Amino acid sequence: MKPDFLKGIRFTDLTWAGAGPFGTKVFSDFGAEVLKIESMSRPDPVRRGGPFRDGIAGTNRSGYFASRNTGKKSLSLDLKNPEGREIALKLIAQSDVVSNNFGPGAMERLGLTYDEVRAVKPDIIYLSMPMYGEAGPLSTLLGVGMTIAAVTGMMWMTGYGNGEKPLGPGTHYPDHAANPYHAAFAVLAALRHRRHTGRGMKIDLSQVESTANFVGASLLEASQTDAEPEHPGNRSRADAPHNVFRCNGEDSWCAVAVEADGEWIALAATIGRQDLAGRADLRTAAGRLAARDELEAAVGAWCAGRSATEAAGILQNAGVPAARVASSRDLVEDDPQLAARDYWQQVDHPEMGPALFTSPPFRIDGERVELSRPPLFGEHTQEVLSGLLGLTQAEITALAERKILA
Repeated sequence: MKPDFLKGIRFTDLTWAGAGPFGTKVFSDFGAEVLKIESMSRPDPVRRGGPFRDGIAGTNRSGYFASRNTGKKSLSLDLKNPEGREIALKLIAQSDVVSNNFGPGAMERLGLTYDEVRAVKPDIIYLSMPMYGEAGPLSTLLGVGMTIAAVTGMMWMTGYGNGEKPLGPGTHYPDHAANPYHAAFAVLAALRHRRHTGRGMKIDLSQVESTANFVGASLLEASQTDAEPEHPGNRSRADAPHNVFRCNGEDSWCAVAVEADGEWIALAATIGRQDLAGRADLRTAAGRLAARDELEAAVGAWCAGRSATEAAGILQNAGVPAARVASSRDLVEDDPQLAARDYWQQVDHPEMGPALFTSPPFRIDGERVELSRPPLFGEHTQEVLSGLLGLTQAEITALAERKILA
């Protein structure tokens, strides 16, 4: 499907790094025009962060940047220069949304606050995504995805037992799940509100508050028990056996998640442990939890003699919830579900050549969107300045000579 669901919506996008660009990517993938403002004096840090195609570093060779900026247009513009700011305001005047994920005070220093922007575009949707929001006693604190995971308690929940060092979820859940999609939902709601009322809106999205949605049950438990919730690792607090088991081969693992009495009977029979299946104390979830170590040892011994793919297949055929723990290569080359969903897309890139991208995790009217490639740095500067703002070539050249377009 050609991405036209959001055609006619325009962003002046100042977001950078992870959560912000991933949120505006939702719009560019589905047809909105997202004008990504960049500056070589302070480029999007993920352009220089890799991983780089073929291991060769370059501003336009970062896979991390590419995956978060498909379909966007890149403009090189020095916002710290008064002339650059004026150009940005002219772009905003012809946009529907202006977005940023800077810390508090950054937009004030640039002269692009909500009030200043609203003066040139009264019905603008203004999305701000600071760590703690724009106001309050913690609003001046700065952080990235890992910081947010720590302060919300997500970090605490990823260890393998009380007292052990938490491992953390990386940046995946703060930066690529709750925050960008909550932001996208809020912008869509604001656009709908504007369509019905003619009024714009300011969205102050605290990334800490957004991420806290992932740990709501644990927060409620802590408030009721006045104790820190347990972090059981891959185990379940309600069912057993429920863990990840080492299989035959290097870094080969199978996840097993028994959550019903019938699944337990099937598992015991499949691994040849009828003695366990017949025990009265193991007929309930509470009994199996009490014998969790013994049951995990039995499942682990059976998995150790098989590959993860073989173990998962045998268990699945027996009605036991199980899956191979897949590597990135496994997901790309050997995942039948993703292949059936036509999940991977190959997109040609001027510097990286053919590159593999993930499809959006949802479809419109049942059809997959066809991705457009991410932009080269500053690739669309002249196109936008001339086509949207009507500047002449001489005017654009003069701006470039004065380092406004740098």
